[in-house]
Amino acid sequence: MLLHRLRLFNFRGYQEQIFLPNPGINVLIGPNGAGKTSILEAVHLLSAARSFKAKKESELCSWGEASCQVKGSFLNDQNHPRELTLSWQRREGDWKKSASFQGDQVTRLADFLGCVPLSLFTPADLQLVSGAPATRRRYLDLMLSKMSPLHLQELARLKKVLASRNSLLRQGRPLAELKPWNTLLYQISLTVGKRRRELVEDLSETCQEFLHRLTDQERDVELHYKRCWPEDWPSFEQRLEELFEREQARGTSLLSPQKDDLEIQRKERSLRTYGSQGEQRLIALCLRLAEAKVLARQQQESAILLLDDAFSELDIERRERLFAILPEFSQVLITTASPLQLKSAEYTQHEVAEGQILSPGE
Repeated sequence: MLLHRLRLFNFRGYQEQIFLPNPGINVLIGPNGAGKTSILEAVHLLSAARSFKAKKESELCSWGEASCQVKGSFLNDQNHPRELTLSWQRREGDWKKSASFQGDQVTRLADFLGCVPLSLFTPADLQLVSGAPATRRRYLDLMLSKMSPLHLQELARLKKVLASRNSLLRQGRPLAELKPWNTLLYQISLTVGKRRRELVEDLSETCQEFLHRLTDQERDVELHYKRCWPEDWPSFEQRLEELFEREQARGTSLLSPQKDDLEIQRKERSLRTYGSQGEQRLIALCLRLAEAKVLARQQQESAILLLDDAFSELDIERRERLFAILPEFSQVLITTASPLQLKSAEYTQHEVAEGQILSPGE
């Protein structure tokens, strides 16, 4: 997959901008605040349909404007065009989002996911290792949703089951009234948990390989899917009965896949607890590299890799090692505030300043 053309209209600091990246490695260089990360955000939106940065979608629109748009023209590995568009418009004080694929309106954003196999690394990805379990669950669930719309549907079902069950708990209903919801919760837990576990097994091996190549150390990082619930129905039901009084007191479910975690260990110790910030950041980078590889394998389509300020905290040797890995991806977009200063680096450089992108020859 290649991004051939990106058009921004009233997006962040860009009034109207065309970006034409080349295949291979593209470096966006410019001072802080110039708009480099906004380019990556726009490309990521066309894969995930949601911003990794904005808390409210109104933040995506240029100040004072009532609409904005991101449009990407891609070429898949068979050289067939793939066009995706996301638009936002303010109507009666509310912001409405719409999406189109190949010029046709997409009624469900779930159908938009996975059209572009893509992985994004940002400095905030330190939270993938050091942060709360919910961050790691989102990482797994977004990947799985890109691979299969069924996973997104299962997550929606899980949300509804938990909402209904929690409502009964808050009302002080007896255990007997919760039993139909308990059965549904168990069934959904099995399917969601199975997909997550299989993905973690795939990611673990790939993550180990990238860490070895970046550090030349042994393959000693391990990923484990940590369930909080029993896999067999009798034990699951018994555990719910044991938790019933506590759940009623709190008014919320305490046993579900939404309490699970992705455990990241190195030499049998938790990197969340015992890893240095440097270790955690390096593992987070490997997780994103592994994500791109796994998505490419699952979708049988080469992946695009976005790296936001990934080189700033790496020493020269690891910068060189990372750069040697990047040609394995169909296209890479890198942001940096200063020159990369690599010995044998081949890339296209794009200057970014004051809401403008100046590509070579401009």
